[in-house]
Amino acid sequence: MSIKQYNSGNHIITYDDETHSVLSMEPTDDYKKRKENAIAEILAKKDDFKQRGVNVVKDKFVDDWKILVNRALEDQNQVWYKGAIIEASLQCMERLSQGLPVEEAYIPIDVQNPDVPCVHLDMELSGWQNYSVTNVVSVYHERGTEFCNYRNSFVKNQEKTKQKTYIER
Repeated sequence: MSIKQYNSGNHIITYDDETHSVLSMEPTDDYKKRKENAIAEILAKKDDFKQRGVNVVKDKFVDDWKILVNRALEDQNQVWYKGAIIEASLQCMERLSQGLPVEEAYIPIDVQNPDVPCVHLDMELSGWQNYSVTNVVSVYHERGTEFCNYRNSFVKNQEKTKQKTYIER
């Protein structure tokens, strides 16, 4: 058995080279500290998230928005992940409310653009978070349908490009 350890920057990974399997993944102290600080920052912004939402969500959903924020931040184990979704959703809705083109409003959550990393609250968004933000914006913002349609066509085009590149190899 050939066991090795690697430091990915965020985790210490124990790996078996013979079976090509990860045996364990432990967060580094630096990662734990960054996550702890980000969680504290998110919780401190709870009222701010609600107020920013009042300024950009459809009037009929203001109370729902406040409930959404409360629920997203109630589970300590999910605060960092869901807090990033709330922050990214607000940034997209604020851009839409400023009248920016949907392409520019989408930039903060473009997880497929390596030149512009979409980092919110010290976390790079995952594809699932991108999808979640799109759903939040589509429901809560006046231009949500337009935003959702852009995201869906953009993702489909990216997938076609990947498939074409793969087929050409």
